[in-house]
Amino acid sequence: MIKKIQTIKNFGVFKSFTSGAQLPDFKEKNIIYGWNYTGKTTLSRIFSSLKNKQIHPNFAEAEFKLQLSDNSEIKQTDLAACTLNVEVFNSEYIRENLKWDTDENVNGISFDVGENVSIREEIEENLKRIENVNGNETVRGKKERFQTIINEFNQFDSSKFTVESRRIKNDIFNSLIEFDKRHFGTIKNSVISNLTSHVITDETELSKVKKTSLATNDRQPIIPSEFESHLEELYDYVKGILATEPTKTDVITVLDNNSDLYHWTKAGIPLHESKSTCSFCDNEISPTRIKELNSYFSNASAKVRESISECRKLIYSEKERLESLIFPSSKNDFFDNIQDDYQTQLDSYQNIRNQYLDYLKHLLAELERKEKDNIFNSLDTVCFDKTVIDQLNKWITDTNLIIKSHNNFLDNFGTEQEAARTKLKKHQVAQFLIQEDYLKKEQNKNFSERCIRRYNCYVQKIVSKNKTFEAQLKSVIAGQQELNDFIKKILNRDDIAIEVTTDDKFILKRGEKIAENLSEGEKTAISFSYFLVSLESLHRDKKLKDIIIFIDDPISSLDGNHIAQIYSIINSFFFRQNEDPEDPNKFVNCFKQLFISTHNFEFFSFLKDSNRINKKNTREYYFVKRLSKDESEIQGLPKSLRDYKSEYIYLFEIIYKFYEGGCQESDDKLILLPNAVRRFLEIYTLLKLPDSSDEIDARLKILMPEPHQLKTLHHFSHFTTFEKVTKHDELLMNLPEAVQELMILLGQDTLHFGSLKKAISTT
Repeated sequence: MIKKIQTIKNFGVFKSFTSGAQLPDFKEKNIIYGWNYTGKTTLSRIFSSLKNKQIHPNFAEAEFKLQLSDNSEIKQTDLAACTLNVEVFNSEYIRENLKWDTDENVNGISFDVGENVSIREEIEENLKRIENVNGNETVRGKKERFQTIINEFNQFDSSKFTVESRRIKNDIFNSLIEFDKRHFGTIKNSVISNLTSHVITDETELSKVKKTSLATNDRQPIIPSEFESHLEELYDYVKGILATEPTKTDVITVLDNNSDLYHWTKAGIPLHESKSTCSFCDNEISPTRIKELNSYFSNASAKVRESISECRKLIYSEKERLESLIFPSSKNDFFDNIQDDYQTQLDSYQNIRNQYLDYLKHLLAELERKEKDNIFNSLDTVCFDKTVIDQLNKWITDTNLIIKSHNNFLDNFGTEQEAARTKLKKHQVAQFLIQEDYLKKEQNKNFSERCIRRYNCYVQKIVSKNKTFEAQLKSVIAGQQELNDFIKKILNRDDIAIEVTTDDKFILKRGEKIAENLSEGEKTAISFSYFLVSLESLHRDKKLKDIIIFIDDPISSLDGNHIAQIYSIINSFFFRQNEDPEDPNKFVNCFKQLFISTHNFEFFSFLKDSNRINKKNTREYYFVKRLSKDESEIQGLPKSLRDYKSEYIYLFEIIYKFYEGGCQESDDKLILLPNAVRRFLEIYTLLKLPDSSDEIDARLKILMPEPHQLKTLHHFSHFTTFEKVTKHDELLMNLPEAVQELMILLGQDTLHFGSLKKAISTT
């Protein structure tokens, strides 16, 4: 519910309104009283903005902020996302929902209720009840809408299944299978119990199923990849070499310090075993020198170098094994449904391979570091990182799983493809049935068939009971009778009725004659009746209890005889019995929140006295007060308005207190007094001259015939709108004189004047 209006800016007469702490929060029922032109209709336009999800077009720059019961807020910028359900009746509702035309065809007034009025199924009330059910050439029967549902559903079997089967065969399966309506029906029966479970929502899975369904058996078996990593053993080998500290015996420094000379010399010794001169420099080589060299190459450091050489060969061998790893080089070696997975493997291999090779390079670098400068030193290396092995092993395992999937699919091609095709068929059929809302339409079709059977039975009973009904023909628009009922209640007349023309327009009849014109009161009555009919439709759909309703001056243009009728309708429409199964006698609110504004004190008094409205803690009363030409405010209801049940006494209190206060220009009610004086004069002169049908001026002349009297008061009796007063500031200066003249007029009736003063307790 709406808790309060916090601010209103630049919205009609609310130039800059802010709700104070003293203003009571809105309740379930809220009655707003204020004279004309104080801002009641402007408030209704704020509610219209909530209803229409956009700011009122006449106040595009307006701002407002509402607080809801959960303390959240709605501003003019939030309207598009507003979730409140609101209905508004005001003068704009009348203009927008009732279009009046002079109709030559009916020689009178015809009208439509609403620009977008949805004309419900026409029923026949004055025709035979059989035709009311079956219809005729010009009028839809009650069965027709059910038959339409049945016919629409039957299109599935007559055409839609055939068209969809052709699409599945040609577009989905590329005409590789046979699939017609008969096949569609078989699949439908297998999926209908749980459609959503057969819809493949994962796009990747759906793609695989489609590729499997369309695959051609033209692939060859693939041999799985094999590779046993020796990387960890190589690491341990390198680590052991690095940690070795050979004893420095028989050292030849130049060879220890230069690995190239070391290897060159070692390779040359066997070539010089039987020679006495060097083959390179032709210098003499003594047997002693040969013995020294042989001793050097058999010492501990030489053995380390041998180990380094051997380990290096093993590392190169590991590299060659990795580079010769055999696996398919293209995804095209696989079936289509597996190609994407294998391509992913191919894309990841290069990085995994490079990491493995980088680790081998690292081991080689460590051997190089040992051999060159640290042959006699113990070296540490980084801890072994098994990640590269795990990554490679996982890649090989995953690749072999894909290869296995390919080979299994090849071995079981027919079975696998048929399973995929069945799955794809079920997906396509289930998806089609969901998109077409098949189950709901089938449910509606079954219901419609039952309704038609009941209608047929009903027709047979009427034929057998009374054939005279066959001659009774009457066509109405849905809601006409409800509209008529409300109009009669408001106008309290039986000679007013709404009927329907052949082109589905409404016409108003007074007795047997078509109305040639419509009074403003009749327009209000019809408009408000239609508003109630619309709400009644919401009530039948159990939606009215979720609606916030704002009704602005429903008695506008209606005379005093109809005020009680409007009150009675509101009282019975919005507060109903037989709504609560546990307590049928309880009056239940048929709305979420109700706002009623009025300028009419008598109507306001009716609402204030209503037991159904005036339940404690569920209602609140407000007063809209005009402060200046472009400023109004919402107040709590003044005590005087709560206490008085007569607008006449309330008006007298305002005028008399102004008079007693010396008619000061600073009086906070100065701007309201011209209308108060005029309204008071209207009621007073009618009280004194109840048989008069003249205007106020004429009645004043009868009561005070002297030409020099009531001159100023005569001017104020003309001010029928607030705007007139604000455009004649100089007459506001004459307001004290007018009030003085009014007191002179009342003073002629001592008894009445004294009673008025006693009523406001000022004597």
